[in-house]
Amino acid sequence: MDTFSQARAAFDRHVAKFRGEGGALPFALEAKFNHTGEVCEITEKIVAGEARFSPRDALIFRLCALFHDISRFEQYDKFKTFLDRHSFDHGDRSAALIDELGLVPELPAEDRACVIDAVRVHNKFAIPPDLPPAHLDAAKMVRDADKLAILRLIIRFFNGDYSDPTIRLDLPDTPGWSPAILETALSGKCVVYADMKCINDFKLGLFAWSCDINWPASAALALDEDLFGQIRALLPASEKIDRLLQSARTRLAALRNTNPSCRKNP
Repeated sequence: MDTFSQARAAFDRHVAKFRGEGGALPFALEAKFNHTGEVCEITEKIVAGEARFSPRDALIFRLCALFHDISRFEQYDKFKTFLDRHSFDHGDRSAALIDELGLVPELPAEDRACVIDAVRVHNKFAIPPDLPPAHLDAAKMVRDADKLAILRLIIRFFNGDYSDPTIRLDLPDTPGWSPAILETALSGKCVVYADMKCINDFKLGLFAWSCDINWPASAALALDEDLFGQIRALLPASEKIDRLLQSARTRLAALRNTNPSCRKNP
């Protein structure tokens, strides 16, 4: 059994602790289990589109995807929430569990440290400046794959295709939006959740994620699936919001085009 298969088996054994007598997970945890699979799938697609990565890199990235949310099962079991502010920082806790559960012990120490660091920072507002440079690629990869998976989930949720009570925005669904939020997103800066006043503010803030996509193949996936166009369709008519979408698409296209293999044929 290869290293990733062994890691996947260990992950599944951990998840099994939270299954009921019939083997089923609570709905909220099943959603997180599926999210992990989706992040792994997206990671593999990004890696396939980036010739720069070695098989060693690919293994590290896949392990980051597998373990990035491993603490979510414990979090929901203990606190019945996925809100970090009401429980614990799930990036920090997931990183700690890799050691506590003795995951991937056969991995070289430096590679294991890279996985732990990337998992720890995957949910932070920005990658900390003190992260070792050798760990940056893994951190950027898991953040990209996680963001794309979350965008897919949010689109399904707001289109009514996916009813998940664990997606709690704690924001009123009122008309309009906060002009300051729109201006922040237009400037290319990330929006702070605490500044959001309504659900439309949350949707607008998602466009700033286009500034935190790191790999050309990630940008290509976002454009191919028109993720930000689908978010735009969930918002009211506005020329400024149209401009916000265009800015996101332009930014992603510029990144995509830095990799010749990701460029669209004319």
